[in-house]
Amino acid sequence: MEVERVQRWVMSTLLMTIAVIFGGGLALLSATSVQPGARPGLLVMSLFVGVMGVSGVRLINGQSLFTPWLLAGAIPAFLGWLLTR
Repeated sequence: MEVERVQRWVMSTLLMTIAVIFGGGLALLSATSVQPGARPGLLVMSLFVGVMGVSGVRLINGQSLFTPWLLAGAIPAFLGWLLTR
């Protein structure tokens, strides 16, 4: 395996790990917030972090940004919304 390819894999894995943990944390935080309008805002931020994580992985690997895979970035926000309804 080429060194550049391994570097892209490592960077992609690290970026998605950070995005999923941060986005999932924001989604779970939306359930515990005591302020009335905080829940939708935190879920939107969670969605944004997830989509930006997927976009970053696509950029690292030199692929097109516009793909159905961007919907995968919404998974942490969607699961947080489902689990905290």
